[in-house]
Amino acid sequence: MGVGVGTVVGADGQPAGVGVGSVVPGGLAAKAGIATGSVITAVNGTPVHSTADLSQVLASLNPGQAVPVGVTDPQGTSSTGTVTLGQLPGS
Repeated sequence: MGVGVGTVVGADGQPAGVGVGSVVPGGLAAKAGIATGSVITAVNGTPVHSTADLSQVLASLNPGQAVPVGVTDPQGTSSTGTVTLGQLPGS
């Protein structure tokens, strides 16, 4: 997707999503409007609470597939954008 991520923990101490720490300029995530500081909450309709969840969902999808990605931006606004998945480097 072209992002550096980490699990975000909510006030209750439970995983609350995948925080975007960096975005590859011009990458697939950037083109979909995902920005540094955003939190990914769902991919392809599946809730994502941690980086493990994100990896599991992405592993079930195919390169070139366009999938909806639920995101909450740093201001707290939730939206859904479409990301066309790329090929993992080295695969």
